[in-house]
Amino acid sequence: MTTRSLNRRIALSAGIVMASVLASRLLGFLREWTVAHQIGSNAITDAYYAAFTLPDFVNYLVAGASLSITFIPVFTKYVAEDSEDEGWRVFSTVITSMTLLLLVLVVAGEFFAPGLLRVIVPGFHSSEKARAIFLTRLMMPAQIFFYLGSILSAVQYAKGRFLIPSLAPVIYNLGIILGGVLLSSRYGITGFSVGVLAGALSGNFLLQIYGARRVGARFRPNLNFRHPGFRMFIKLTIPIMLAFSLVFSDDWIIRWFGSYLMPASITWLSYAKNLMRVPLGVVGQAVGVASFPFLAQLYAEKKYDEFNRIVNTTLKGLLLLVVPISALTISMSRPLVYFVFSHTRLRGPDLNATAAALAFFSLGMFAWGAQSILGRSFYAQRDTLRPALIGTALTALNLPVYWLLVKPLEYKGLALASSIGISAYVIVLFVLLYRRTGNPGAIGVVGFFLKLAAASSLGAAGAYEIVRWLETRIHWQTTTGAFLILIAATPVGLALTWAVAKLIRIREIDVYLKSLPMPWRSQRSPES
Repeated sequence: MTTRSLNRRIALSAGIVMASVLASRLLGFLREWTVAHQIGSNAITDAYYAAFTLPDFVNYLVAGASLSITFIPVFTKYVAEDSEDEGWRVFSTVITSMTLLLLVLVVAGEFFAPGLLRVIVPGFHSSEKARAIFLTRLMMPAQIFFYLGSILSAVQYAKGRFLIPSLAPVIYNLGIILGGVLLSSRYGITGFSVGVLAGALSGNFLLQIYGARRVGARFRPNLNFRHPGFRMFIKLTIPIMLAFSLVFSDDWIIRWFGSYLMPASITWLSYAKNLMRVPLGVVGQAVGVASFPFLAQLYAEKKYDEFNRIVNTTLKGLLLLVVPISALTISMSRPLVYFVFSHTRLRGPDLNATAAALAFFSLGMFAWGAQSILGRSFYAQRDTLRPALIGTALTALNLPVYWLLVKPLEYKGLALASSIGISAYVIVLFVLLYRRTGNPGAIGVVGFFLKLAAASSLGAAGAYEIVRWLETRIHWQTTTGAFLILIAATPVGLALTWAVAKLIRIREIDVYLKSLPMPWRSQRSPES
């Protein structure tokens, strides 16, 4: 298979994933908007967001969030060797053994929740802790559905089927929204937690059973721990289970520090980070998920030159979209937050605090997107150890940064520390991947990023001047006023970015635009 045809397949797969991720991210934003509309931002919402920490940690301990990363290379190896039956035996062993482990962890989490919450959010008052404990216990069983859904999705990804797995987060978010809308008037924030459980059951488990059966999944319970495929899976999984990369632990660290700050700090940071994830998830997650099975296949077939070209192409494509978006988000954070949250229970101080956090989070938006590709580039080579060790080491090194910045900047310092940490992680990953693969196009990726960052910064500066000028002339602190600023400043920022990019000769912009499928011209593959 040529690089050009692979680019097309990845683009098609990414298109499917991107559409579903767009729907998921919009619903994810609507989920946060519903919390803000129904409840607001206060100690109650802080307890709600803190209650996700222990369930997320249990899921992390069994590497449930990384199953598509650790299982796909194992399964594709057997497919490439015409031994698919062995792949399904490994699939059955993984489900049987890991589900039993997860059941034990969930029961333990239910029992030890009070003591663990005292460690997770030590700064909470007794009423906040009691509420967080109750909500944690309510949401713990959802991790079983998440885990099973993840491995059922992984086999669909390995078979090149992306649609049904991509619907899981859509249905999950719908469950939370419906739970909040239908139940919060009577049960308060508990309604949203009931929605978490219902959404995980329906979207992440029941729907994925159907999807896995469509690709021919075969399951027979067994505990054959000696199977070479299961051992390979465990070898790939253990580093992720034992590591504490910032990709997973950033939210936990923010909540720990945030529990000592003023009420609603955790909520402001949650709203801001989830808003930042809307464009990031659409681009970064879609490209990372869609490219990974192909990267794993290329590595299994020892096509290393094509592997490098695909990595370069996907990185540049992601940066081309994410870097200008992050720069414009920073320059327009206040009108953006006022536009999306005006018709909620949030007031001026809440909106301004969320906007400030959004600006600091957006500094690292490019890194959050790039890590999804760089990490998967290692995982496709069946190397989960290096990213795990690097992530853990950099998380430990970044802890003093959180501590130093939270004192003078409070919640804004936590958002800034998050961006610093993830950026450092991506830089180290990129350097190590370059040294590992000898990728001749890696230097070109760095040059492309630096030029694009310069062009985007100038474009964002122009947009910021438009924002400042309009804020003194119109009543912008409403949905309509904020929208007017956004539609006036955004074209200016994009036009300036494009003009500077042309001036400093970022040729990839034209190449990628020409690669888009147009009816009046043949498709051309982006150069790496």
